[in-house]
Amino acid sequence: MSSATSRQPPAAAMDICDLAPPYVRAIAPYQPGKPIAELARELGLEEAGIIKLASNENPLGVSPLARRAIEAAITGLARYPDGNGFDLKRALSRRHGVAQECVVLGNGSNDVLEMAARAFLTPGLEAIYSQHAFAVYPLAVQAVGATGVEVPAKDYGHDLAAMRRAVTARTRLVFVANPNNPTGTLARPREIEAFLSDLPGDWRMNSNPTASAG
Repeated sequence: MSSATSRQPPAAAMDICDLAPPYVRAIAPYQPGKPIAELARELGLEEAGIIKLASNENPLGVSPLARRAIEAAITGLARYPDGNGFDLKRALSRRHGVAQECVVLGNGSNDVLEMAARAFLTPGLEAIYSQHAFAVYPLAVQAVGATGVEVPAKDYGHDLAAMRRAVTARTRLVFVANPNNPTGTLARPREIEAFLSDLPGDWRMNSNPTASAG
């Protein structure tokens, strides 16, 4: 037999994405708000004439207090920071009257939401969130293979009564953005308190709704 006829066809190149679970492959990339410089380039506009409303940013710029804190910390940037965030946890626990063990820190709210999803959700379990709420909620749920339950909004805000009715034995997380991102609606502390007190016994917690924002 000639070498030409005994050659095997080359194996098809493997797509590394095929190694990821189907629920991960189905995630659509998050679309953040465009930087002002990018929008100016696309539309041929002057950056100074653009007012950005697409992201949750401070239009007044960096706080002088934050600037001074950053400047004071510059000399320590060559070292790894305290991953436990002891000083920040202590300050937050004193301000809000809770134990330091009740404070969880993250690199932005996305990090904390994803930690919660990884800690409490698996395929077959559910998380509840409102229509018109933060876009990361369904992404965090989908990334761990759990089921997201979207409850229709009420006047572009959270319908807490409907969200309570959506809780089942499979529910492990309920996401409430307050004030809501992106619509800006606000549930009053008494409404949040009533919602929490009406959850099943295993869900009840010692909470301070006036100090929570998401």
